[in-house]
Amino acid sequence: MELGRLFLRQASECDVPALIRLLHRSWLVAWAPELPFEAVQAFAAADPARTHAETMWLHFYVAVVDDELVGVIHVAEDRIIDLHVDPQIWREGIGSKLMDFAEQQIGRSYPVARLEVRAFNKRARAFYESRGWSETRRYPGIECGSPVENLEMQKLL
Repeated sequence: MELGRLFLRQASECDVPALIRLLHRSWLVAWAPELPFEAVQAFAAADPARTHAETMWLHFYVAVVDDELVGVIHVAEDRIIDLHVDPQIWREGIGSKLMDFAEQQIGRSYPVARLEVRAFNKRARAFYESRGWSETRRYPGIECGSPVENLEMQKLL
């Protein structure tokens, strides 16, 4: 797929509906297949993607191609909190551009960047590892009421 011109910019309130759609698609494609059906039901009932987009958009930077929001990243201090790319355009360089931006932002104030990823998310883990990130620890977590294993990863900047 050939993409048009990519822009990164700070999210605005008018992006919230597109952010909700993006977060829904990302979660359903990357996470739902790895979780029990009860967790998927809990996600549908609670709609944490909507709540997250509506309450956190001020902290997001978005990737836009041809006026369409196709990715989002959230950085807080030395951490990448969120990275989501529309699954329809995975492997088109959007995630790399967002990560380049995030690593640059973090590197202005911190020597090391950190992030958390679910252990089951092999695609994301491989992406981070290809960019020089390494696992530092594993610990238990909860996703929509279901136990999961989390990985903390870091990268020297």
